[in-house]
Amino acid sequence: MQLEWDSNFETGIETVDLQHRYFVELINRVAINFKATDDDAYKEKLISELRKYADFHFTSEENMATSYKLPGISAHHQRHMELLEEFNHHAADLKNGSQTVDQFLGFLTDWFVGHTVYEDQKLFHLNLA
Repeated sequence: MQLEWDSNFETGIETVDLQHRYFVELINRVAINFKATDDDAYKEKLISELRKYADFHFTSEENMATSYKLPGISAHHQRHMELLEEFNHHAADLKNGSQTVDQFLGFLTDWFVGHTVYEDQKLFHLNLA
């Protein structure tokens, strides 16, 4: 299952959009490599990379929104914290075997698409239009 880039993911902020494109590439890399290896340490590092990138991206996105003086930054930050908690929960379920790789990848896809299309669009695209 590959996540394809879609113009609906674009916010109109070049830096955010570039980060979102990389996020799609990273999710796809995790999908490919997770199925191609039995190396559990490598799998943990892939999940760690994805988690750290999400944290970096969320902080960067909030800083850009602040620089544009956009309304709703506090609520968006809170949503980011909730998303990271959801990620941690699903990653733990994957690690302990109560979630399959495909279920985890489905979560990642829904997580990325839902947040980008609905919440990021609301924060950036609508406020800067």
